[in-house]
Amino acid sequence: MNAHVAGFAQEDLAPRGHRMDNANNADELINAAYRQLFFHTMAADREPFLESQFKNGQMNVQQLMRGLCLSERFQRWVYQCNSNYEVASQLVQRLLGREVNGEKEKIAWSIVLVQEGLSGLVDGLLNSSEYMAAFGLDTVPYQRRRLLSGRPTGTVPFNVSLPRYGSYWRDVAVTKWAAGGQVSAAWANGVPPVAQKFGLALSIVGSFELARVFITVVVAIGSTAGH
Repeated sequence: MNAHVAGFAQEDLAPRGHRMDNANNADELINAAYRQLFFHTMAADREPFLESQFKNGQMNVQQLMRGLCLSERFQRWVYQCNSNYEVASQLVQRLLGREVNGEKEKIAWSIVLVQEGLSGLVDGLLNSSEYMAAFGLDTVPYQRRRLLSGRPTGTVPFNVSLPRYGSYWRDVAVTKWAAGGQVSAAWANGVPPVAQKFGLALSIVGSFELARVFITVVVAIGSTAGH
């Protein structure tokens, strides 16, 4: 699953906010970890227990990443909203900092997910020789080789470009709450008639309102033209 060709470009230096440079940048590292996994985090979605353990020196960056990947929020926002293939791809991107090396690697990691669960996949990635060589115990993962000298602009970061869920979850969600797992008859052939009639009524009312405003403006201009 790690049979990929090493690149010729020099590795990007880890962003300062991702490195354990001193004992005073714990908050910076925590925020970088959240951005790497979630792009943004609301106050209600943070993990205060994990943050407290990290700030107290009870866990390193690698263990912090593991805790966030197994958190309720990650499972709800990523794991439960995607197929096994997509979960494997997204975790490779977020934890190893690179794209999946073709379908074979994606399938290999998805098999780990099926056999060992989410924790097995996360541990497999975090304990891999590639992760340890690239990030070690005290560096928050980042997208490697995003900036190349031969291009004027860098690749869009994974945490910005990746959707929270793809077409797989969209298709599943259509039937998830329908009785018997079937699409409701009202929505089977597109927009229900009631919704169509309501939309038509709004369009008619809006058209009349636009016409009224237009006439009012024209009359106002005409009444002031002679002054």
